[in-house]
Amino acid sequence: MKEEFYISLIGEAFDGYSEAIFLDLPVYIKHVSITDQRYLHKHYEKYRQIALIKGLEGVEERTAYVLEEGIWEKKDDREIQSLEFEANNLKKTIKSLFLPSQKEAMQKDVDEKFKKLEDLKLKKRELMGQTAEDYASKRSGDEILRYLLFKDKELTQHLYGEDEFGELEVWEIAKLTILVRDIQNRLSDLRIQEAVLRPFFSMYLSLCEDAYGFYQKPVTHLTIYQLRVVLFGKMFFNIFQFTEDIPEDFKQDPQKLMNFSEAQRNKDTGNKGGLRDDADGSAVFGATKEDLKSLNADPNAVSLAEEAKKHGGKLNMKQMMRLAGHDV
Repeated sequence: MKEEFYISLIGEAFDGYSEAIFLDLPVYIKHVSITDQRYLHKHYEKYRQIALIKGLEGVEERTAYVLEEGIWEKKDDREIQSLEFEANNLKKTIKSLFLPSQKEAMQKDVDEKFKKLEDLKLKKRELMGQTAEDYASKRSGDEILRYLLFKDKELTQHLYGEDEFGELEVWEIAKLTILVRDIQNRLSDLRIQEAVLRPFFSMYLSLCEDAYGFYQKPVTHLTIYQLRVVLFGKMFFNIFQFTEDIPEDFKQDPQKLMNFSEAQRNKDTGNKGGLRDDADGSAVFGATKEDLKSLNADPNAVSLAEEAKKHGGKLNMKQMMRLAGHDV
């Protein structure tokens, strides 16, 4: 991405809204704040109660029904619970791993488990049919969409009233939904992290320590994107302040920077994850060349995994001792 993209991204977050074109006219899409989230949650509860009054069953009642009919079994629910437990525990384990390559491998396992979990949940939802919660999500989702759309930059005039919005065609609502989703994707955590690490933002990093001072607004009035800018800015400022010898090509890469910082902390606390210092050389068990760079290891350090590949997948004791710097 070019520098102009990130400058525009931060400006968009500061503005508190995004501008788009809908039916050849400008539309301004408000970024949600904590106060807005509370307001929108009330709509969900309102529509859930309406659905129950109309006779739609809730999740608990529909779950009992599909179990009784035998089209869903308790073992399926246990599998969902097991996958959630395993995936969440693996996410915690990743934080304690020392080598970036190990983190990456385990993250793939986590992603696979979450994919399987979502597939199971989707199957259950399809078997259960529409619930009161589904109805509430759909109706409150429409209200959220309407609530975010404005005619003006000052965000004082909604694009549609409730009655007008109710008269929109399905394709119009779908197009508006895509506009909002595109903005959410553009202002993702990763993009904001990349933006605050760009050179133009470096002078602002230290100011992110004080959210109120930065924006001159109470935290409750800040949008979620404004909060994330200062949150990530503060996090990376602290990494730069307290982490030494950061490789230059890591300084604008959020994931590499966080992995490097964590690896350095692990070294300082004694969690060396397979790093051994012997004689005049060092070896890192299971490490790749990229891991060694991330660990800021001795320039003469070697990856035993990669050395083993050169010798048919195995190293004998004499070879290992030579790699460790011993004269044998």
